[in-house]
This record gives sequence, C-alpha cells and structure tokens, in this order.
Amino acid sequence: MIRPIGRRLVRRLGNGMDLNVFEGPPLGPGVVTADVETVLAALERFDPDMSWKKARREVLPMLPRVRPFPGPSLDLVRTMLPPGILVGFGIDIGPAITFVGTSLLERWKVDVATVAATALDNLHALAEAVERDVVVHDHIADIPVSVVQTRAGIAASLLLVPDCLEPLLGPGDRLLLAPMRDILIALPADVERGFASWLADEWESLDPNHLQLGGFRYADGAVVPESLEEALAQA
Repeated sequence: MIRPIGRRLVRRLGNGMDLNVFEGPPLGPGVVTADVETVLAALERFDPDMSWKKARREVLPMLPRVRPFPGPSLDLVRTMLPPGILVGFGIDIGPAITFVGTSLLERWKVDVATVAATALDNLHALAEAVERDVVVHDHIADIPVSVVQTRAGIAASLLLVPDCLEPLLGPGDRLLLAPMRDILIALPADVERGFASWLADEWESLDPNHLQLGGFRYADGAVVPESLEEALAQA
C-alpha cells in the first residue's frame, strides 16, 4: 500500500526495503526519468542483503549531484578519487540506484579502498565496452562540440578512467564538462571559458539532479580539474 505524506509517497517493498518517492522539480526538455512503477519493479528484484561476493561485480563510483537526496540523511561511503572528485558508491539497477553506506561495509567486511578499487575496475570494464558511435559530434556557432551519452549511466564517470577517453573522443587535448550523470561534453582545449561556462549552465539547468563539477583539462592522457569561474576571473 502507498500512503501519501505531504508531497511524499512511502511504500514497503516485498524485500523489506522502504521506497520513498518525492515530487521533485520538473525536468527540462529532452530529459526523461523512469516512472514510479518501473522503479518499483526494479527495486522489488533487488536483494538488499546481497553478499560482497555478488556486490563486487556490480558496484560503481557515483559522482556527487548538486541537489541533496531527500528524506533521512544516509551515512554514505565517500572517498576522494583522481582527478579530485569526492565520490560515493552504488549499485545501478537500471531505473534506480542503491547507494553504499557504512553499515554495508561493516556487513561485507571490506574497507573503502577495496570498494573504490573494485568500483573503478567495474567502471573501466563498462567504459571499454562503450562503442565510439555513442559520441555525437556537432557545432555550436563555429565551436566543435562532442557529447558522450553511454546509455549506461557512466559518461560523466569517464573522468575517473582517463585512459578510456581517447578511444571515444580521438587524440588531442580537450576541455571536458560533466553536467549530468550520463553526459560528458568535450570542447577544444583553447575554447573561450565564458562559452564553456555558459554551455555547462545550459545543460545543468535541464536536470534538477545535475552535477556541478566545473571543468576538466584533458591532455597527455590525464584529467586535471579547472575552475571555470577562476578562469573567467583571470581572463
């Protein structure tokens, strides 16, 4: 039974999990999300008591979104990973994500370093399987823009595995933007930073759950963070 609590719906699932559904801000044009019933079906199939032996094949790094999760605060596992992003960890179950908290680590009897290394290995395997034709190449005005959308929810996370970028984007230096979980934008390395900042804002405005990581310089196989605001102030 679903019962309303203000603008929230709470449902106890058959596997013992509680589903909290909050009415969030509207999505922008072209941004879609799964309906409640699809999410319910996926969560009903999820085993919240899975062992580390099973979870280790599915855990992935999760980049921080700008809008905090609603409801009770969770004691999420987080760690700083190169190129300097504080990430959490979760298990992608299609239309939903379950996040790794400290209680899970205690039950699994593993440490954060083990989870991080395993999640990066899993991300690397997914990234290597992404076909180059998922990249859309276009121009805005006279500026070449490449957009990666993997359909696996990992485009922005490619910042964590820079050796997987050249097979998708080709050789050459880039300025990278990651406005959404499954969007990575590549611009020329010397692009005007005002344009890059505007483009990031445009994409972020479409999704209330967007990321807000700033820019990243990609050169010589490495990713280095760059503050677009500082670059504009120095221009």
